[in-house]
Amino acid sequence: MLRRRFLLLAAAPAAVRSAGDEEKVWREYVEWYRRQPISVTDPRRSYLEHLERSGLGAAAIQERAKVIERFSIQRREELHPFFFDRTYSSGTPRFNAGPNSLLAEAVRDKAPGRALDVHMGQGRNAVFLASKGWQVTGFDFSAEGVRAAEAAARKAGVSLTALVRRHEDFDFGRARWDLVVMSYTWVPLREPYIQRIVESLRPRGLLVFEHLMDESGSEGAAAWLPKPNQLLQVFGGLRILRYEDVRASADWSWRPERIARLVGEK
Repeated sequence: MLRRRFLLLAAAPAAVRSAGDEEKVWREYVEWYRRQPISVTDPRRSYLEHLERSGLGAAAIQERAKVIERFSIQRREELHPFFFDRTYSSGTPRFNAGPNSLLAEAVRDKAPGRALDVHMGQGRNAVFLASKGWQVTGFDFSAEGVRAAEAAARKAGVSLTALVRRHEDFDFGRARWDLVVMSYTWVPLREPYIQRIVESLRPRGLLVFEHLMDESGSEGAAAWLPKPNQLLQVFGGLRILRYEDVRASADWSWRPERIARLVGEK
């Protein structure tokens, strides 16, 4: 119904007239978005319906819809923390709450040392590693995820360092980690991030990577989704111990997906 009304009123006077107005429209949407439960699966449509119920006219709603759609593309990383805050504060996980199976296999026979869990989420991998004797640091841009990780560590009787950080701001250090875990992260597979991560590994340190793959072939595809064989290129400075491009159960999907797995050694 909303879509039809918008099309009929396409020639109506604009309700959003300046960059300042657009910024206000976006901020109001973001504030609404961050308060919604994860059960709201189509936030933009739900927000427009919310505006209609509030009594806003169809022409004004249409203009706001255009701004929100454009900004959602331009500023999609701004919404990521809020999406994951909603995810990790939900009582119904939308992901595998157990440790990643590739990680469990990779460290089975490795002596514990210092581990970094990149975009640790609610701590499923960090707590697992800590329970195996690893000294674990993890970070995530979701405050709710970090809070859940700390609670999970207390419940399991283990200690870890959990930080609210973005990958752009985190100090990976040099020759600092015996293990770096990149399990369904949002780190772009390009410099300077990859160089920072590789340099942060100690000699004989392991990198464990798993993520959904990009099958679109689009130039505009998410930079953190690996393309076929891309991991072999970006982590080519490591000794590749395992690489897979398979369709299998994925930690962040309810169905089999094409996923990339890599284990590399410094």
